[in-house]
Amino acid sequence: MTAVNPTRLRFQILGLMATFDTPVEFHHKLQGLFSLYANYAMRFGENVPSRPLISMYHLPHPVMRQLTLDLKPRVEANPQAALAVADELWGDEYYEVRHTAIRILGALSIDDPQPVLERVQRWLTPGLDQALRSDLFTIGTRLLQEAFPEAWEALILSFLTQTEPKKIALGIQALSNGAKSPTFKNLPTLFRLASPFIRDPHSAYTRDLEDLVEAMAELSPNETAYFLKQILSVSTSPETSRLVKNCLSAFPDEVQADLKSSLQK
Repeated sequence: MTAVNPTRLRFQILGLMATFDTPVEFHHKLQGLFSLYANYAMRFGENVPSRPLISMYHLPHPVMRQLTLDLKPRVEANPQAALAVADELWGDEYYEVRHTAIRILGALSIDDPQPVLERVQRWLTPGLDQALRSDLFTIGTRLLQEAFPEAWEALILSFLTQTEPKKIALGIQALSNGAKSPTFKNLPTLFRLASPFIRDPHSAYTRDLEDLVEAMAELSPNETAYFLKQILSVSTSPETSRLVKNCLSAFPDEVQADLKSSLQK
């Protein structure tokens, strides 16, 4: 693994950016850059718990940080070229290359949400690596969440209205990751979309619902507790009570006590 020299790294990334209008060449140069700084010796257990399960370069953080900084103005200045580059990179087998494609999607500044929607729907499959799936929901849909909230909601509904539990799980994961976005403020939409699934949970996405409830509790514990109490008052499913019990630790002590009283009724 090559040590990171900031000046040399910046020069290397500027050379990469010179190929931005030719996606295949950009892809090849990006692979070369990542290979130069790769730490192939890193093994399981040396990274964070959410470590991707696909091939990785294990890059030093400054490499991805500088790449992200230099990509943003290129993407904003030439969104059509950016989309072509993203499509090219998404076919790669390495996490960091596909993560770069997602970064490009999240950095777009365009008047039409359709190009982003098309790619999210095409890229988002039940078998997609969990780390990439989370990246796609939090970073790749940033434009939709901030500039096109109706399109973002329509995207979520396209999964939630499926009959296949794995597809529904994707929609719930999207809600959860949306709630974790620093700019997200639309709790009423979360409550409305999540309500039927919390009222009658399916074992295929119980863990995803727990993640969602915990994310909502982080945003507003009191409002989320009130929402859950309403559901508990009408739900006949024992799985709903079990779900709420499993999420109690996400709430402050006084709110936990209030929810526990509702669970005992």
